[in-house]
This record gives sequence, C-alpha cells and structure tokens, in this order.
Amino acid sequence: MVSKLNSYSDKELIRRWGEKLKRLRVDADFSQTELAVKTGMSRSSIAEIEKGRNFSIGSLISISRALNQLDKFENFLKEEEYELTPMEIYEREKKKRKRGKKERKKTKRKK
Repeated sequence: MVSKLNSYSDKELIRRWGEKLKRLRVDADFSQTELAVKTGMSRSSIAEIEKGRNFSIGSLISISRALNQLDKFENFLKEEEYELTPMEIYEREKKKRKRGKKERKKTKRKK
C-alpha cells in the first residue's frame, strides 16, 4: 500500500510539518518565545519552521523533545528484529577484514 504522503512534494511535506508543530505548540500552551527558550532556538526560527520554511532534523528533534513528542519517532527508529540465517551469518563473516593494511616499504628510486 502506497502512502498518501508519497504524492506530496518535499516543500508541501515541510509545510505540513510546520503546521503540525504549530498545532502541537499551541495545544501545549506554549508561545513561540517559550518554545524557543525550551529548545535553545531563536523565536524567529520557530516562526519560520511554522511557516513551512526548511529546517534541520536537529531542530525537529529539539522541538519534538520540548513538546513531549519524541515517542512518535519510536517506530521509525526501531531496530529490525529478526534472526540471521546461517547463510547470512556466513556471508557477514566472510566480508570482515581478516588483517590490517600492510604498510608498503618505501624504496628510493635510482636516478
């Protein structure tokens, strides 16, 4: 099943993130200034994000933490839990380096 989100442009998704973060901030009863203080960001940065301007993953994490929303990323960050087959274990071991790099001796060139 293909998510509806795949049909949105990057710019549209960023705009939607900004709107959602603003709703969460208002629901938490924080002003932009209060959220800025909690995140260590400037108030203007918060305003820009809410308007749909580009922002970093670091900003998203800081804002999500301040709004107690980090748990929303749990599924995304969850480690894949499955057992390796014997063949997968063998292939991984085979690819590991067995030795360090050998240093080449420098030889002087004859002129």
